[in-house]
Amino acid sequence: MPIRYLWKLMLGLVIVFIIGGCSTNTNGNSNANNSAAESEGPIISIRVGDNELLTKPSERSLSGSYRNGITIMELLKGSNIATFAEDNSSILSVKNFSLGPEMIWELEMDGGIIGNADWNNIVGYDSQLIFHAKSKDHQEPLQTLMLTLNGGSVEVDLHHSYIMLFKEDLTVRDLLKSCRMVQLTDDSRMVLSVNDYTPLSNEVWKLKLNGKQLLDNGMDMKLMPHDELEILLTLR
Repeated sequence: MPIRYLWKLMLGLVIVFIIGGCSTNTNGNSNANNSAAESEGPIISIRVGDNELLTKPSERSLSGSYRNGITIMELLKGSNIATFAEDNSSILSVKNFSLGPEMIWELEMDGGIIGNADWNNIVGYDSQLIFHAKSKDHQEPLQTLMLTLNGGSVEVDLHHSYIMLFKEDLTVRDLLKSCRMVQLTDDSRMVLSVNDYTPLSNEVWKLKLNGKQLLDNGMDMKLMPHDELEILLTLR
């Protein structure tokens, strides 16, 4: 066989192998993507106004707790997504978020509002459940503040946020006093304990407002709508 024909034959075989390999990889990636999409299951969102509080896809999927025929109540309780009042008349908290006394959680599933009589409705595999933080007096636009308790690496189980309505002339001190989990010193100048935990000699509760540490006189700072105050346990 002439050498030029041999080279053409070898080149043709190489092209066939490349095309076959690409086709296999494409099918494999397609199957993997389809599998990932199929394993997603029901999705939850937590919204305060236009803001979504859950940013990671892993936080929003309920596929691990889902089964055919499961009800809304069974899914939310079984996945520890929501806690309810003793008489199941209302939602107390969602994930690690609670609301102030002037606010309520409103649950929406697949575009419809879910009332107390709907807890036994069946959840579809592709359902979307949205928890809306609402003011009881239907305040629009919704203006809120968030207080987050963060135990850091010391109290790892302490991580909870409270969403409250904004009020004019509200100071950092006022917001801290409104949270039953927080105890201030007698002069109300420092945080003494959070969730009954008092720092050791090498630990301290620090205050951060919108990610920036507050100075010693920060207790008197007036808050603005959508501010986020964090109490963080750190080493000195």
